[in-house]
Amino acid sequence: MVSCCPGRTVARVSDCRIGPQDAGRDIEVAAGDRLLVVLPENAGTGYTWEVENVPPGARVIEEYYEHGEGTGIGGASTHVFVLQPPAEQGALRLRHGQPWMGEAGISERYEVTLVPQGA
Repeated sequence: MVSCCPGRTVARVSDCRIGPQDAGRDIEVAAGDRLLVVLPENAGTGYTWEVENVPPGARVIEEYYEHGEGTGIGGASTHVFVLQPPAEQGALRLRHGQPWMGEAGISERYEVTLVPQGA
């Protein structure tokens, strides 16, 4: 299991960033923390990330894009989903694809298991 804030002894809100390297892992998150799921994307191709499933009690509270230095419109970017941690352990699933194509347009899926700290 990967802890978002290993060694933290003081109760405070923190941002826990996870990405492609964490796919398939169990991610421990503390109540009150913000979980940032950071995935590469090139929306100019029509392929985008969408949330498929969140565990009980979790919810997406913000969604935005980060653009790298020197990238213009249509260039590679990072899609960031900010989540409130779950009340119960469960799967967080996202899909990468062309939304108008339905299931046939999905090129990739991303999944982690979110585990409330102390569960």
